[in-house]
Amino acid sequence: MGEISKIEAVADDGKIVEPSGNVLYDIDPAAEQRVLRKIDMRVMPLMFLVFFFQFLDKQTINFASVFGLQQDLNVSGSEFSWAVSLFYFGILTAQFPMTYFIAAPHNAAGLLATRFFLGACEGVAAPGFVVITSNYYKRSEHPIRVAVWQGTNGFAQIIGGILMYVIGQSDDLALASWRVIFIVAGCGTIGAGALFIAFMPRDPSVARFLNEEERRIAVQRLANDRATRDRSQFSADQVKEALLDLQTWFYFVFGFLICMSSPILKFSSLVINGFGFSRFRTMLVGLPSGALQIITTWSAAFLMGYTKSFRCFSGLLFTIPPLVGSILLLCLPASAKWGIVVSTWLAAQSSSLIQVSLSILASNVKGNTKKSAVSAVFFLAYSTGCIVSPQLWQKPDAPRYTKGVVASIVCWCLFIISLLAYYVMFRRVNRKRDVEVTEWEPVENGKTELDAAVDIDSDMTDKQDIKFRNTL
Repeated sequence: MGEISKIEAVADDGKIVEPSGNVLYDIDPAAEQRVLRKIDMRVMPLMFLVFFFQFLDKQTINFASVFGLQQDLNVSGSEFSWAVSLFYFGILTAQFPMTYFIAAPHNAAGLLATRFFLGACEGVAAPGFVVITSNYYKRSEHPIRVAVWQGTNGFAQIIGGILMYVIGQSDDLALASWRVIFIVAGCGTIGAGALFIAFMPRDPSVARFLNEEERRIAVQRLANDRATRDRSQFSADQVKEALLDLQTWFYFVFGFLICMSSPILKFSSLVINGFGFSRFRTMLVGLPSGALQIITTWSAAFLMGYTKSFRCFSGLLFTIPPLVGSILLLCLPASAKWGIVVSTWLAAQSSSLIQVSLSILASNVKGNTKKSAVSAVFFLAYSTGCIVSPQLWQKPDAPRYTKGVVASIVCWCLFIISLLAYYVMFRRVNRKRDVEVTEWEPVENGKTELDAAVDIDSDMTDKQDIKFRNTL
């Protein structure tokens, strides 16, 4: 078995099993680290690229809003809000690489249609990445890896702002500068998508960049973590369990409240420009918001990755910046222009909270069909919140957008309450399972069936696996 050895077990048809029938392997730590590095070098760059360009696609409308998009297309304030919302209607439908068509419209109707199809292009990425992360990584490894792809928002804000600043100063372009930035983002998306399709295996069991022994290690380390690999079989029972599981609806609430609170990401340029900054200076003063996104995302990742049972409290901690920023945006006088700018930086810090929610989901939902179903519910709520919230940010309320900011404050407070409720409830679930495990009778040598690692092909859900514990 090379670097995977048996533990008090016997061979059975090429597998190593305990008398109870459970597969059990002992993996050499050095070999596991070597395999993990190879997985990181292949999987993480591809996920980073795809998600970076997805965020850049979404953010370009924020940059373009002060570079003539509304004037060129004769878009009203209400229509601009719908253009932001319709992206998320698209996310609710499908995925197809049509991003670059966003540069084609010549009126408001064209803008609305292309934003819808852009959302359709990107609808699969985030739910799929949750599943991919679970397919390759142990639960303790999720926070850092989710940060790699989810944290690209900050990079997209910085690079997109710089690109818009540079392109906006070019006087010899055949197209309007806002059209050019959409084309650049679209071409990048197509390139990243092609690389992803060509080089990303669905799970480590079929990863060609690993040899046979490394694939066994990659698969079995997930089994020892009480995870299961990707399976093509659809389970109606797991869908039913997901829909009846209270945990699923906590994730729905998390996704909805986060996105109800974060339209500032799409309206920050209009807010800053509305308080007297030129369009070029608006691009420059918005850059620190992206840098702060990177800092908060990675701070949350390291806090969750290197502390035990601190994910929910990480969520509470990183709710403070956007909540404070929203309050300042509501209360500061119009004369405090730089205070307003800083408040937009703080109010936009929602990426770390999406990351926290996805890390909790990826770690606490087990069963491949169930995980996919719960992820779909989360992003359904995410998209619903992002459809509704821009309608509260209307031009008559500019530049402070009071209704939208008040809604953000209320939703952040509700998010804090929901996260606390989740922690209390599933801490009780863990304790209840601890009691249930002690009631199992030993089957041989003082061991119970639960002492073994779960069979990698069993595809048990978190409810079925009595030894599974929620990571809080």
